[in-house]
Amino acid sequence: MAKRLVSKVENPALPIPPTGTTLRRYLDDLNNILRLFFNRLANSVNLVTGEFGGQFIEKPNGLFFSTTDQPIAVVNTAQVVSFENTYLSEAITINGGSNSQITVTYSGIYNFQFVAQAATGSASSKNVYVWIRRDGTDIGYSARHLVLQGSNDSTDIAWSFSIDLQAGSYIEMMWSSDDIDTRLDTETAVAPHPGEPSAVITVTFVSVLPETLPTPP
Repeated sequence: MAKRLVSKVENPALPIPPTGTTLRRYLDDLNNILRLFFNRLANSVNLVTGEFGGQFIEKPNGLFFSTTDQPIAVVNTAQVVSFENTYLSEAITINGGSNSQITVTYSGIYNFQFVAQAATGSASSKNVYVWIRRDGTDIGYSARHLVLQGSNDSTDIAWSFSIDLQAGSYIEMMWSSDDIDTRLDTETAVAPHPGEPSAVITVTFVSVLPETLPTPP
């Protein structure tokens, strides 16, 4: 199917009411301009609401990832998950010196899909916690718990959640462990597979904010 682009509809340039010309000519000019305007408007609406209309809708989105190991610096202490690489960034950016603050340009409900690879090199079991922080404040009951067991054990932390954000607000993914020998692990490319990031997060706009904002637990 040939790609059709939706033309932006601009306000019509209506003619100035007549002073020296006839009223009939003025009305003809007015009708022609309005007919052209409404034809363009109808064509644009029909394209967006058609079977493949979603291809014309632009929504905020982002994808950020890390290609460095992220070790635990201090046990039982909150630290941010960093994303120093940007793949997609449309009205969603990474701010802050730590590359951790995922900031939105517009208010709305956003869906986050987070994946990290937790790993250890020693035999003892380790408790790992991951949670959500918004604008510097932890979101209640947002923590997830996993246990690493055995030498060279690794596991994926996979999490999808939606949350309300005001324009300019940011989300950080936080984590901690009770053992210093814990890290978010990255691996370089080795044939036949490509490299593995230590953490990846994608963000998509879902909808406008509800009239009544939810209260975090």
